[in-house]
Amino acid sequence: MNNLEFITKSANGKSIFNRFNSHIHKNVNFETLVKALSGLHLCNEFHKEVVDMKCVIGKCDCVPITKNDEIIYVIRKGRKGPTPMVKKRLPMDSSCITVVLKRIEDDNYILLSSYIGSESTPEPWDSNFYNQFTWKKNPNIDELAYAKSIEFWNTHALIYNKDEISLLLS
Repeated sequence: MNNLEFITKSANGKSIFNRFNSHIHKNVNFETLVKALSGLHLCNEFHKEVVDMKCVIGKCDCVPITKNDEIIYVIRKGRKGPTPMVKKRLPMDSSCITVVLKRIEDDNYILLSSYIGSESTPEPWDSNFYNQFTWKKNPNIDELAYAKSIEFWNTHALIYNKDEISLLLS
């Protein structure tokens, strides 16, 4: 398997690989990731799971917003759509790591994403919902997932980080 690096085996013996462009957030400790992945039971084409490690493992950069928060909208580096960010807030302690995997040939899996914190949703402009070239809604989108995305990103924001911003919108 070209460009794939073996990470570990799942609890039910499936090999899990990392790819060169996986989306492992910078605050994810690799040993914690391996421990979380090795406890999974994988059987579906896509697998998204929040694993509670039962102790604080890091800081979550995605937080619920309050009426007192100062929210700005930005385009993050490497992204195509707007993201809400909250100023003057700190990341929150979390005992959870969320992992997203996809089944590949020979019943193996690749890691698509992992981050500290509970489950979030793709942003509403994500390619799951919109064609990134025409900006037209994809005809076969999961409308429930899209509605959940809108609801989530109306009530959550990322902690402000100037190093992640390519364009300030507001």
